[in-house]
This record gives sequence, C-alpha cells and structure tokens, in this order.
Amino acid sequence: MNVTVNKQPETLNTGITVSGLLELRKVKKAAVWINGQQLLAAEYEARRLEEGDEIRILRIIAGG
Repeated sequence: MNVTVNKQPETLNTGITVSGLLELRKVKKAAVWINGQQLLAAEYEARRLEEGDEIRILRIIAGG
C-alpha cells in the first residue's frame, strides 16, 4: 500500500501497524500523527495503517 511518511512517498505491507512502522525504521520513541491527528503511544500496537495515510514521525530525543 502507498502512504506518505514525513512528506516522502513510501510503499508498505498491507496491515502494518504504527508499531511495525517504527520498528522498521528502528525508532524506539516517537510522537506519531496520522492524517493530522496525534496518536497516543498506547494506540501504536492496534492502529493499522491504511492506503493513502499521511504519517508524521517525530523522534523523541532526551536532552538536558
């Protein structure tokens, strides 16, 4: 299926979850928006991506 991730077109396997996408990208902690709506981290396991979704991933980096 075709989606957009951080403004770049990407082809993913049908049925992949947000957690699966983060795992593919080797991202451990991130804030994720799908079609302009921010998801709660608790939703990442269950939320399946759909054809045409616009996904924004913002990595969370500790600082101080």
